[in-house]
Amino acid sequence: MIELPFEVGALYHRGRDIHGLLGGQRQGGISTPKDQPFVIIFTGEAGKSHSYDDGWDDDNVFHYFGEGQNGDMQYTGGNRAVENHVADGKRLLLFQMMGHGKPCRYDGEFVKLSSYLKPNSQDTKGALRTAIVFRLVPVSEGAFFQGTKVAETQAPYQTLDSTVSKRLQEVRSKQSLFRRRLLSVEKQCRLTGIQDLRFLRASHIKPWADCISGNERTDGHNGMLLTPQADLLFDRGWITFEDKGRLVVTSDLPSDVIKRLGLNLRPGRNCGLFNDKQTSYLDYHRAQVFERRYKKSADPIEDLVGDLLGSVP
Repeated sequence: MIELPFEVGALYHRGRDIHGLLGGQRQGGISTPKDQPFVIIFTGEAGKSHSYDDGWDDDNVFHYFGEGQNGDMQYTGGNRAVENHVADGKRLLLFQMMGHGKPCRYDGEFVKLSSYLKPNSQDTKGALRTAIVFRLVPVSEGAFFQGTKVAETQAPYQTLDSTVSKRLQEVRSKQSLFRRRLLSVEKQCRLTGIQDLRFLRASHIKPWADCISGNERTDGHNGMLLTPQADLLFDRGWITFEDKGRLVVTSDLPSDVIKRLGLNLRPGRNCGLFNDKQTSYLDYHRAQVFERRYKKSADPIEDLVGDLLGSVP
């Protein structure tokens, strides 16, 4: 098997780094390099202009719209390549487009489970048509999607019974789903602008333990991408955000810590507008987490040990 130079979560220039290496069409959502064992697919906001509505279902399956801007989609060209990639011995690589002229983020290698026809989908001109949608699953989970906060909760020499083990797998699956859905909402760290997932964490706005339903826990709008230090500040309630994106910093945060963190924590700086679905979660964070959570910590050392053991957020 050919070893790819792409790392899940890292950024790559489409023309130079992807097609320059593998070949294939440099435009469009599906690229089929000649004489290469790959099919390359792209997802992102650009597809929404053609009414492509890619997204993750509750079973961690990615629904990817086929190509074709007008009229009914057909199982030809790129659509045929995706449909038959396993039979043709082709590996399916997924990249997320970050915007016009910007690099693409590698989401990993996927495999097609099945496909289905979706009637009454709009084409580019607004006319109704039948779309082809592929059900895809990742071949393996990258480090970002595995997460760093949900780990083995017992020492290596202890055995997890079947009930606890099953519950742990369910939690991990939901955490992975949350992270993948978050990427369709947030593209970069609000404080630093970093887009490379290898250096980011998926932070819940309304904490996992406080969510009243599984839907809140896996809702991509209930989250932000933050660097580890920014994630800690937000998770513990040292900082929060107003709905229009202005940063709020507690006066309890020591000035020496602010200086040594190396983050721009100037109160009131604009960190980007939040959408309507995110603001309801921010209301909760400002009321129940900000300037509250770190005060509830009786023993910071115990909190640190809990994080290292993989406490569920």
